[in-house]
Amino acid sequence: MNKKERPMMKKVLVWLTGLCLLGSAAWVSANQEIVDRIVAVINDDIITLSRLHKAVQPYLTQVTSSSKSETEKKQMIEDMEKQMLNTLIDRTLTRQEAVRQQISVSDEEVTSAIDNFKQQNGLDQEALEKGLESEGISLEEYRERVREDIMQSLLVNRVIRSRIIVTQADIDAYYQAHPEMFKKERKYHLRNILAASEADARTALSRLDQGLSFPEAARQFSVAPNADDGGDLGEFEIQTFNDTIKTAVQPLKKGAYSGVITTGQGHQIIYVEDIIETGGQSIEQVKDEIQDILYQKQAEEKFTKWIESLKKNAHIKIML
Repeated sequence: MNKKERPMMKKVLVWLTGLCLLGSAAWVSANQEIVDRIVAVINDDIITLSRLHKAVQPYLTQVTSSSKSETEKKQMIEDMEKQMLNTLIDRTLTRQEAVRQQISVSDEEVTSAIDNFKQQNGLDQEALEKGLESEGISLEEYRERVREDIMQSLLVNRVIRSRIIVTQADIDAYYQAHPEMFKKERKYHLRNILAASEADARTALSRLDQGLSFPEAARQFSVAPNADDGGDLGEFEIQTFNDTIKTAVQPLKKGAYSGVITTGQGHQIIYVEDIIETGGQSIEQVKDEIQDILYQKQAEEKFTKWIESLKKNAHIKIML
């Protein structure tokens, strides 16, 4: 599997295996008898109420433990059932399509997938089997579910991958549209003059225009505590400035100074001692990252459309 395919495969596996280790407890009636009936027909397959309840069960705790009213809780559970039923329908349709396209998964591939799952989660075989047992799932049942998940993910990856095209123009456009993700960090080393009055500030500005160095002008005209240091303020990121200072400083280049700025502290002149840029990434450095982002975006959009097309061409009857 190449790098482009991994984000899509990851999303598909998450979607498909979301039901793989669900709790086994079924909802029961007041007299403890299991209530069951068909809640959906998808072509030649059915979904039962007990299967739906089994899928919803792990998510009930967050509803029942909430501070919502009983009416609100009931509505939340109904909404959850509908959402889960749609997921089960999507899952069934995808499995049917995988069978139609004769996609198969070997025992070795199933074992490899389970071994990877154990490794990623720090489990040995005993821990895995105990976890499955606590959920009421046998090892063989689990293996068959993993087989089905892999089969379906291969199908979706095959169908979606062939329809995705990410061009260099797409990558360039994304890079330009998201400077906050790739831009260099910029800091300004600043000096300032805080004058006693606007007249003094304008006199200082005039002397600067005549060639007086900014540190010397600060020592002569600034009333700020940093005057003896030539008005040295230190280094700042542009985001830390208030709007007035930001507007004045942002256009300035290294060695330039602003006009007289009226701020809450008084009348100031700001000087850019230096502009320090660190980090940042060129488009060549982030090309693969952007390609993966755009690939994933297209994959999600096409996956949704593909599922809808399966539904459109299927016989589906919901009886929830």
